[in-house]
Amino acid sequence: MDLTLHQMEIFAAVARTRSFTRAAAELVLSQPVVSRTIGELERKLRAPLFVRTTRSVDLTEAGVEFLGVVTHVLESYRRGLDRFADYQAGERRLITVGVLPSIAAVVLPPVLSGYLAAHPGVQVRLADGTNAEILALLRDGSVDLALTEVGPASADLVVEPFLDDPFVAVLPPGHALADRPSLTWTDLAAESFIAFSPDSSVRRLADLGLAQAGVHPLRHLETRSVATAGGMIAAGLGVSAMPELVLPLLAATPVATRPLVEPSITRKIAVHRRPDDPCPLAVLRLVDRILSSRLQ
Repeated sequence: MDLTLHQMEIFAAVARTRSFTRAAAELVLSQPVVSRTIGELERKLRAPLFVRTTRSVDLTEAGVEFLGVVTHVLESYRRGLDRFADYQAGERRLITVGVLPSIAAVVLPPVLSGYLAAHPGVQVRLADGTNAEILALLRDGSVDLALTEVGPASADLVVEPFLDDPFVAVLPPGHALADRPSLTWTDLAAESFIAFSPDSSVRRLADLGLAQAGVHPLRHLETRSVATAGGMIAAGLGVSAMPELVLPLLAATPVATRPLVEPSITRKIAVHRRPDDPCPLAVLRLVDRILSSRLQ
């Protein structure tokens, strides 16, 4: 089915204005052209898109569904043109970075401090979330780059390694295991284990460590929040395993931490970008600043 951007723009204008006349005036077209275009779309799609009366033009159920598709296509097209214009101009005023919360809070502040001081005309917006959420934002063009875990979901993206983030055991204060200088995953077998939600990169890697050790601890509690997990652990409700970089988020929570070995599990953090996507100079400069910070 061949549909053109011009046809989609006409459909979107009619859907927005609820009027063939107003859409034609907005697009500087004649009303017959607008009507003919909508008729062509309805024939190609084999579905009525509008209910027309003498007083109003309303979307059908199929029209509402098609509007969602058209809105996504047109927004993606415009974002692509904006990125290319930025690329040609060699600069961008706004950069949006998808990032894991722990990286946003612990790693990025000094990087951004230096970057923004060197490029005061650029504004940086952070979109934090889970690994899956961040990569979805990257793929649909909502963020320019993502700073997140390298995993199976990274396969179709450009990945530039940044840092390794080893897992540690997190224990209630005064816990018997806290007397040891390091722990194995097997040591956690008899403990109530506080797990993270399945969409978390921490959950995937913690499950990997437990599986490789052949451990199946009790999981009575599950949360998405590092702070919530820390509070539960401090209250003696269980133990957990987390990457080291999330520990500063628990600075106000009384917990004990110990290195975890056998196996050693590491969360690998990398800069992710879309392949074959024009990259403005301002974005490339930020990527360089991020990657160079690992050497400091």
